[in-house]
Formats: sequence, C-alpha cells, structure tokens
Amino acid sequence: MSEANVEPTHQHYHDILHIPEQYLKDGGEFLVGTGPDGNVLAMGGLKILDEGKAEIKRLRVHPSHQKKGYGQQLLTQLENKARELGINHLILDTLSNQLGAQKLFMNNGYQQKGPATIDGFHVFLYEKELV
Repeated sequence: MSEANVEPTHQHYHDILHIPEQYLKDGGEFLVGTGPDGNVLAMGGLKILDEGKAEIKRLRVHPSHQKKGYGQQLLTQLENKARELGINHLILDTLSNQLGAQKLFMNNGYQQKGPATIDGFHVFLYEKELV
C-alpha cells in the first residue's frame, strides 16, 4: 500500500484486521501467498455482498513480486470460488494511480463503471458478469 501512497492504518482498511468476520463467515474467501521465508507476497479476498453478488477486495502483490503472474493467479482463484458459490456479478475498485491493477482487471473482462471517491480515495469502479 505504501507504493500507492496509502497509509496502511487508514480506517478504510479496518477489514484486514477482521478477516473471519468480514470475508469468511458469509462463505467468502481470503487467500494469502507466502514465500519460503514466510513473508506475505500476495493476498486477495472475496467478500459476499448479497445473493449472486460479491466484491473482490484487498488484491495486493508485494512490489518486488509484481509482474510475475501472482495477481492473475489470485484473481482467477477468487473468480473460480465466486462461480462455485453461484455468484454471477463481481464488483471491485482500485486506486486511480494503480495502473497495473487497472490493466489486470480490464484484461480479465471487467468493465470500468466510472470514477468515485471512497473514504477520501480517488478510485475507479469495475464490474464483471460471470458466466
């Protein structure tokens, strides 16, 4: 998050401290990829919103491990989990300065639904219908 000029203690990220309640209790998913030393290299979550709809959240890859396919692997696994759960509509957002994430989402069929401001952050909103 520091690479995106975001303070990790910002209130917007409180959910990361409550993964079981925020992601798992409703049947969602939270994936964490670690290296041989146990350090977190990548993570991402699937948060169930309501019947047939979920949000991809906290999809992150450590800067020193970006452009190695980890983001794609996580996104694919989270989408597969969504399909397994009968989710047919995914939403997500990304900071307006996260060009790599924007490219990843567009390359995977997400449609940009416009800019927005969430908790003071300038973001782009995306949606995808799963088939």
